Amino acid sequence: MIINRYLFKEIALSFLAALLVLTLIIVGNVLVRLLSEASTGELPADLVGSLLWIVSLKQLIRLIPVALLIGMMLAFSRLYRDSEMSALRAAGVAPWHFYRAIFSFVLPLSVLLAVMVIFVSPWLEAHNLDLRREINQRPEASGIPSGEFITSSSGTGNYTALAENIDPSHTVMERFFIHAQDGVKDVLIWAKSAVLFIDSANGERVLQIRDGYRYESDPQQGGMTVAKFTEHGVRIPLRNYTAMNTVGTIPTLRLIQQADASSQAELQWRVGIILSAPILALLAFPLSYTAPRQGRYSKVTFAILIYAIYANVLATVRGMIERGDFPLFPGLWWIHLVMLALIFWLLRKYYGKPA
Repeated sequence: MIINRYLFKEIALSFLAALLVLTLIIVGNVLVRLLSEASTGELPADLVGSLLWIVSLKQLIRLIPVALLIGMMLAFSRLYRDSEMSALRAAGVAPWHFYRAIFSFVLPLSVLLAVMVIFVSPWLEAHNLDLRREINQRPEASGIPSGEFITSSSGTGNYTALAENIDPSHTVMERFFIHAQDGVKDVLIWAKSAVLFIDSANGERVLQIRDGYRYESDPQQGGMTVAKFTEHGVRIPLRNYTAMNTVGTIPTLRLIQQADASSQAELQWRVGIILSAPILALLAFPLSYTAPRQGRYSKVTFAILIYAIYANVLATVRGMIERGDFPLFPGLWWIHLVMLALIFWLLRKYYGKPA
């Protein structure tokens, strides 16, 4: 029991330290990216905090397995460096004693990770999707800041727009002006207000302009047409946005009932995140074996490389399943079996056949 408590403490402290460092790195990178988008007008500044919280929590869920691997590698490497591992083995402590201590920490952590993956992750994806939709429907997301002229061009023409003011709800542009050049025609519109929304039929942005005037000139025929309107719609494709994936927002219990490739790939991906924690915990012990003259961190880099290959193969095969280029069975399961085979090979190499 004393050895179990000691090993549990070493693993827990190293895991928390690794998780903290990785979290700070990821949160810092996410914050820099979001601030960059906010500075260019692609992201409203008041939503930076909400997106930072959601994206950081999503990344934290995925960081737990790799933090567990690195933390355990550091803990066992220190035991090898200080010759504590040699003393424990000389005292008759077998590998299964280490695994008993390992899984006394890993199993509760895996249960917590499973709850987060099954229930929290879809909730976060849904809120992230809602925020992105809200951003796309706000004037700032289409490059229309308050009180500034903006210009843009596309295959259909050139646009210049100005919103003198945007109301506190970030939806209504007051005293709105737009000049559009479509081929040889010039169209100028001034209105008291304009609202940006997403056309549910095709996903394009549409400006619903109210209480204004439309001036249209035709240089070929000469003259200008002036029209007063109460409501007028104009499409302004100022920026292109890729379609957002919604399969990640589907609750896990619903995914089980769906047989399409995208849903099954997402389900196997979520289960894979849960399985990766105990698999990487199993891997950390034999991989941390260090000879007397080897450095303390000699195997950590190799462990990170194995994890990178493991994660990238999972992501690649997941994409192939979604496209229909890989069968649902064996799906992602064979990758976890390969990792288990590697673990048993390392155990036999460094610790011999079980007694």
